[in-house]
Amino acid sequence: MNNSQNQILQSYKDFWVRYIDVNGRSKRPDFWHPFWINFLISSVLGAISGGLLTTIFGIAIVIPAFTVMVRRLHDTNRTMILAIVSYFSSLITTMAAVMFILTVLALASSGNFGLIGVTLMASAFGTFVGGVITLYTLFVLIKPGNKDVNRYGSDGSCEVIEQI
Repeated sequence: MNNSQNQILQSYKDFWVRYIDVNGRSKRPDFWHPFWINFLISSVLGAISGGLLTTIFGIAIVIPAFTVMVRRLHDTNRTMILAIVSYFSSLITTMAAVMFILTVLALASSGNFGLIGVTLMASAFGTFVGGVITLYTLFVLIKPGNKDVNRYGSDGSCEVIEQI
């Protein structure tokens, strides 16, 4: 195995071994390799089972995906708060979309079309805010980590130079 394959396997192993560890830092490969591997696994499971196995797998990776995101944010010297806000904003955006569809269906069936505009505006605003949070989080997760020691430790992207 070459070094690249070792990095991929090590990153995915660390994803599961450090599944509840929010301390320390994680480099970009430690976040992105498990991300694409989990995407592939979810896609295959979805094709095989029609969604049941994907749902079970999705529930299994919620906590390790959150903790590796926290460690990745630590590598850029950011707190866990952004990961929490990101997770909640995506949850709220999804719930808002479902509520919007249900509200439009209920209003359309009752013949009250005046409230559909208000519902549409509220959903558009919530989706916009959630989108901005998601894009900012994505930007932070993509950018290189701090090369210097920060308040989260000296691992991750930090280059430790030994003095003689």
